[in-house]
This record gives sequence, structure tokens and C-alpha cells, in this order.
Amino acid sequence: MRRSVSRFALTGRLTMSLCLASLLAVTGCANGGPSLMASQEADPTTTGSLPEGPSIRATAEAAKAWQENPGSVRRAVTYARLLDQAGQKDQLIRVLEATITHNPDDPKLVAYLGKELILSGRSKAGVEQLNKAINAGEANWKNYSALGSGYDQMGQHTQAREAYSKALQLNPNEVAIHNNIGMSHILEGNLQMAETSLRAAQKLPEGEFNQTLRQNLALAVGLQGRFDEARDIASRDLPPDQVEQNLGFLKKMLNQENTWQKMKQSG
Repeated sequence: MRRSVSRFALTGRLTMSLCLASLLAVTGCANGGPSLMASQEADPTTTGSLPEGPSIRATAEAAKAWQENPGSVRRAVTYARLLDQAGQKDQLIRVLEATITHNPDDPKLVAYLGKELILSGRSKAGVEQLNKAINAGEANWKNYSALGSGYDQMGQHTQAREAYSKALQLNPNEVAIHNNIGMSHILEGNLQMAETSLRAAQKLPEGEFNQTLRQNLALAVGLQGRFDEARDIASRDLPPDQVEQNLGFLKKMLNQENTWQKMKQSG
């Protein structure tokens, strides 16, 4: 469950397609789970287009080109995009890290690496890279939202929402940011605040049509024990059997002792 709205949608492309479809996202986000990343784009340095589904030949050619000039940002990004499509995240990160040694002051490349580190669960390193990129001038909403995701993964929810607030100042109607804020409140156990935030986001221009947002709202409602209402919300996008399976898991989880404490400890 890595992507849904766009690439980092966090992004990813992510990131998480439907939060309620996998309630493990609630406990997993703090460990690098991707649901909070459902709002970012990939690297803004990318240019041109690539064929759908990278072929072995295309990837090999990109690898050879990059190896011939590992300091080339363009070649590194092309290769990294193909590795990403092939699901080779570890190699992708190694390529970016190697190229950054030749271009330590390239803020777009540093931001790209930061986002990929967060997507891979290496939130501390990702936050460091994103802060570096933002301080170097890459202070756009996508980077701030990704930064907030990194902080949320580390359980630093206050810092996360400070980053989301800066993202909203730059793009106040971006549904993905509001979605991340709602998920941040869920992770912290502030369910009423999460519900309020997610319902408000639904009133935004694109909010009504955002399935990830709707399923996260169903999650916030269900975690408060309002299962019939959660069922109605989730049923707009999921088949009945999946809705019932998710609600069954949710009920079982809520019946466990000290649910929220256990969830926070898992992060």
C-alpha cells in the first residue's frame, strides 16, 4: 500500500490507496508505513517521459549511462525513475546518494532523496535531507508535506503539523495536505480532531472525489466506535465484503486493552 492519489500520493504515486483497506496503516505509519505519504509527487527534477513499465534493456542502458557519469543529475534521475518503476527502492536510494556526493548543493536532488528515504521508512535521514533542501530554497508545499510525513513516522506529530501548516500556506486547497493532517491526528489518537479535519477537506474543490480521503474519514469514524456510519462512508468505494472485513478487524482491535498505547508503542 504505497501510492494512491499521485506518486507520493507520498505520493506518493502514495502511497496508500485506501487507508481503511489496510488498518495496519494506522500502526505502520509511524514505522515508515506509507499512508501519510499519500500526498506528494516524485522528484520535481524529472523531465521528459518514460515508457510504461521499464524494460530490462531500458534499465540496463540507463544504468550504463549513469555509471559512465555518476555525477550527472539527469542520468541519475532517469535511472532512478526506472528503478522506482521496477520496485528497486534500495538501489534507487544508492544511486541518488552516490550522485549527491558529486552534487551536494543541488537542492532538488537532495529533496528527491529525502522523499525516497521517507517512503522507505528511513524517516530520520529523510527529514534531515528535506530540511536541508528546504533551507536551500526548495520550500514548496510538496516538500513541506513530505517533511510532515517524515515527522509523523517518527511520532513527532507537533513538528509534523507545523510542516503541514507551512505546506497549507503555500497551497491551502490541496486535499493531500489536509489528508495528511487528518492522518497525523489519527496516529496521535486525536480522533475527533481527525474527523473534523477530514470532513473539512471533503468540502474542498477536489475533496468530494478523493477516495483516500473518504476511506481515512471512515477509519476515523470507525475508530470512535461508530461502525454503521463508517460502513456507509467506506461503502462508496469498497465492495461489501471488504468493508465488513475491515470493520471486523477494527472492532477486534478496539476490543483489545490499551489499543492506542499499543499503537503508539509500535511506532
